[in-house]
Amino acid sequence: MNDQEAQFLDAVRTVLQEAGFAPAAAGAEGVHVIQHARGAMVGWMPQEIQRLRARVRARRRGPRRTRTVNRNDLPGLRQAFGLALAAALRNAGFTVEDRGDEWLLVINPAHRPEL
Repeated sequence: MNDQEAQFLDAVRTVLQEAGFAPAAAGAEGVHVIQHARGAMVGWMPQEIQRLRARVRARRRGPRRTRTVNRNDLPGLRQAFGLALAAALRNAGFTVEDRGDEWLLVINPAHRPEL
């Protein structure tokens, strides 16, 4: 990673933090910023929300009816969170692509596609 790419990733993290989305450390839960060839991938790993929802369901259903909560159980929350992330990044002037796989691609303006 060169200096320009590092500065770009830092700028993305700063915007997220200022918008209230503190980036998570590697391997932790929360908002992740990962280097990509065209810029940065931004995604959300909501284990905290999944554990909370599992506890609420367990209380409602009793101990015999609990089940594992997976990412498909939170489509509305994931959609809203993704829209909020994209809005924060776009308001800061970044170009953002929705990848459709729960990750956003923040385009580095210095990226030059190879022909």
